[in-house]
Amino acid sequence: MLRKEGLTEKLMILGIDGMDPRFTRRMLREGKMPNVQKLIDAGACREDLMLLGANPTITPPLWATLATGAYPMTHGIFDYAISGEPHKEITIDAFSSAFLTAEPIFNVTAKAGINTLVFHWPGGSWPPTVDNGHLWTVDGSSPGAVGGWTSRLDFDSIIIASELTKEPSYTFMGAITSDLKGDEKLPYYNYKLGLRELGKLSPEGKALPNQYQEEIDAKIGVEGYHNNVNYNIQTDAVDHTQWAVADFPCSCSMSPITVPEGWEFAIPEDSREFTIRIIYGRVSRPALILKNADGRYDRVAIYKDKASAEPLAILEDDVFYERMYDTFINETGEHPVTRNLSMLKIAEDGSYVRIWSSPSMLCDDDRIFYPKSLHKELTDLFGPPQPSSQMSGRDADLIMKCNNVQWNLAAKWQSQCIHHLIETKDIKAVFSHYHNVDLQTHNYIKYLKNREDSNLDESEVLKFAEATYKTTDDYLGTFLHFLDEGWTIMVVSDHGLTCGEEDCTCILGDIVGVNVDPLRRFGYTVLKTDENGKDIAELDMSKTTAYQTRSSSIYVNLKGRDPEGIVDPADKWELEERIITDLYSMKDPKTGKRMVNLALHNKDAYHLGLGGPGCGDITFFMADDYTLGHGAGMSTAEGHNDTSLSPIFIAAGRGIKPGLKTNRVIREVDVAPTVAALMGVPYPEECEGAPIYQILTDQI
Repeated sequence: MLRKEGLTEKLMILGIDGMDPRFTRRMLREGKMPNVQKLIDAGACREDLMLLGANPTITPPLWATLATGAYPMTHGIFDYAISGEPHKEITIDAFSSAFLTAEPIFNVTAKAGINTLVFHWPGGSWPPTVDNGHLWTVDGSSPGAVGGWTSRLDFDSIIIASELTKEPSYTFMGAITSDLKGDEKLPYYNYKLGLRELGKLSPEGKALPNQYQEEIDAKIGVEGYHNNVNYNIQTDAVDHTQWAVADFPCSCSMSPITVPEGWEFAIPEDSREFTIRIIYGRVSRPALILKNADGRYDRVAIYKDKASAEPLAILEDDVFYERMYDTFINETGEHPVTRNLSMLKIAEDGSYVRIWSSPSMLCDDDRIFYPKSLHKELTDLFGPPQPSSQMSGRDADLIMKCNNVQWNLAAKWQSQCIHHLIETKDIKAVFSHYHNVDLQTHNYIKYLKNREDSNLDESEVLKFAEATYKTTDDYLGTFLHFLDEGWTIMVVSDHGLTCGEEDCTCILGDIVGVNVDPLRRFGYTVLKTDENGKDIAELDMSKTTAYQTRSSSIYVNLKGRDPEGIVDPADKWELEERIITDLYSMKDPKTGKRMVNLALHNKDAYHLGLGGPGCGDITFFMADDYTLGHGAGMSTAEGHNDTSLSPIFIAAGRGIKPGLKTNRVIREVDVAPTVAALMGVPYPEECEGAPIYQILTDQI
């Protein structure tokens, strides 16, 4: 007999991007996540806390799977990026709802008349596709914190003032540590240096992504919002995004320390002066190093200019400074911006200062709030969204004193916003996502195992991970009171992150574009060359029979389907067979271990929800030992230091059996239909999962 009423009237999903059930269990055993333990005790989950994740193990498709109850081949968001059609070598970031071809559960609840809040759900939620007065949406257009792509003006910066510095300088993304003396010569933009080995795109190669960019911007239709379109060619393991991102560089401002000159108001005696350059070096701010009553230099005052007597901020040694308000002038005028700062070191004699600055964030950017009035309502109460940082995992100060503190502030801001909207909008369904575990862990996951280039022992890096999960536990704890108020709470993630046992020796399986090797070595992929015979960053489709792109897709360059196809359809199967055989033959030259875990024809990938025209002709996954971070490995992959790629599932509250450990294999596609069953609304139309009926207090 079908139920018509639900088991709960109020339900919230607290999504944590990257939360790993295996590492969570380690933290629970050590008593370090008390709020998660309370949810487990109050509700239902598997003993191992696992969801069986969908594939590929990357943010947009998995949040779309959680929302729709459908696999990527059904909901249309196949990877971090989708491929251009018909030019599959072009990749298009897949965060937009414009690519979603299945109904999400938050549309179902809104259409059922349930006031629904979607808070930064990065898989098919932005822009919203229901306009009926029952839906409120905040962001979802990117990873990171709210506004992480739309409002961010730059990346993290290291600010050095030193007597060793000869002249002011600004280097874009040149520092992989904040521990600089001030006399270093930094490289310009050293992220993924291997890309420099290739020549530039031809005019035709440049025109192609621009053409797609115009089409995609028009399709999404949000003024001022651009969904990234790329033609990336990568050739070497040093290009590998998730290997390189652990050493993600900060920009760096260096300045000599001088006697103050030209100040138009009285400044403290014995002050020392330096200059800060930020936002790609376009903005300069004067600063003074100040003495305390004991004659020691212990503060830095930052000013907009030498005529404005009120400082923008006064920094103290080893104290995090939240939200320094400033302005930035661009083509649309002068805009308020904010950034966080932390003075990491100051010499008592005033000879040296080291400061970290977060990305600069626009304060007046309402583009990713629906309705737009939400932006003013929330920022008037709680300030603008907190920035999120990408920074080097080699630097304990950056990770612990800057990034982790900032994510704690982002958690507070997000929790306050959700609480406020529940109270003022009579919200009964919340679908939320918080990205701290993913973005923080990317910074250091590589170094959770000692490597040849590690400068910190893995035991020290493990403390970074513990702090990340402590922040997560504190954030989840702010919502526990809702259990006593009749709410149902689900904690889910899209994937975990794994620390591969072996070093990255292959570009295969990287997420951001066309990964040339090893298919080039096998003879399938060929690059164009310039007039000097040097490879350029563009496929030669007249000679390429197959190429690998996105996390786990290989495409055959097929006649009649692809614009420059050369492979006869009659030869396609045998070509794929040769490629699969070659993939399985790949071995690490250092260890002799195989590097590919699974490779499937498109028809066989249906078993994993990755078949059909939107997916590769071949789908493959890297072996556990060669999966770092997430994306290239299967959702069941495990790594060093209790890491894994599996997502997490815990449910508690109204309609959920208390204290239950189920043996059910719970799949990501089961989350949306379980929400529907609990709330008494229809299943999403294309749903392929089933309610987790074993954990429910009543039959469906």
